[in-house]
Amino acid sequence: MNEKGNLVLIILAAFVVVALIPPVIMAVFPIADIIMRIILAIIIFATVRGYIGNSVISLIISAALVYFLVIKWAYFTASAYILLYFLMGFSFLSVIVWGIGMNMKK
Repeated sequence: MNEKGNLVLIILAAFVVVALIPPVIMAVFPIADIIMRIILAIIIFATVRGYIGNSVISLIISAALVYFLVIKWAYFTASAYILLYFLMGFSFLSVIVWGIGMNMKK
């Protein structure tokens, strides 16, 4: 009974482990690094084009984002992408609601 809060620490540790997997794989396997950078560039381009439309401005914004997020900070961006994809896949909002509900039982 005195171990309240350990579940939150375990969940946070799992999220950290999931966030650390992509940079390790990208560093060990160069082909995974290239594939992940291509996927990130396509996602950035598609997202910007979806919000702004087909124009020169969308190409300029996409190029700037691809330069910074895919070329300079690829490991951080891959970690963030995989972590967010993981959270969306497991319906992270339901985890938040569940956590709030657990604190309301007191």
